[in-house]
Amino acid sequence: MRKSWLTKAAVVDLALATPISMAQSAAAVEDEPITGTASLHFAGYDVQRAAENGFDIRTDSDGLQYAVPTGTPEGSLDGATPKYNPTTGEVVSIPGSAARQPANGDCGTSDLVLYDNTTGHTQYDLNGAFGAAVSHTWSVALTSSIDAGSEPLDGLPPFPGISFSWDTNFTHDVQAIGGTTLEAVAGGTVTTTLGTCYGGNPISAVVWQD
Repeated sequence: MRKSWLTKAAVVDLALATPISMAQSAAAVEDEPITGTASLHFAGYDVQRAAENGFDIRTDSDGLQYAVPTGTPEGSLDGATPKYNPTTGEVVSIPGSAARQPANGDCGTSDLVLYDNTTGHTQYDLNGAFGAAVSHTWSVALTSSIDAGSEPLDGLPPFPGISFSWDTNFTHDVQAIGGTTLEAVAGGTVTTTLGTCYGGNPISAVVWQD
């Protein structure tokens, strides 16, 4: 098997649109795939989709939105999901709620690794705070000193409306010069039963081997 050299992945915060340069990441590691990991962030509730899945979207006195099971008494936070500020995009957990409440308010994580010159793997894992995955728009963008391209990976999780994760291997035909770096970033949006999450954009890279 051809040896590959992978850099430890840096993380892109899509909300800030500020990628960390691969030059600032850790030294290359031989023969050990290093996965780039980034958070998924919540982009807002979908009232109709939530209703179709047995939830009502409500708004509190501060203008924060949250979901509760249909039939929950007004004012009750039993089973409530995290609250979402549609103006700022901030997510606030509700202490004591029976629903899943991630401490940082994120939807979950996304991952990416380049195995060698032409193959890699990407995935997302939802924490369930905003429902299960229904579908996703996802892609891997690749760049080198001489080439660039994107690999579309839109589709469905294994069991739409039930699954909390999805992953796939992929191939690409982006070229690079031997001994130089091929970089990749993955991401997109995940439609859930209650709303939408978007990728924090994990990064990975490989030194091209002739």
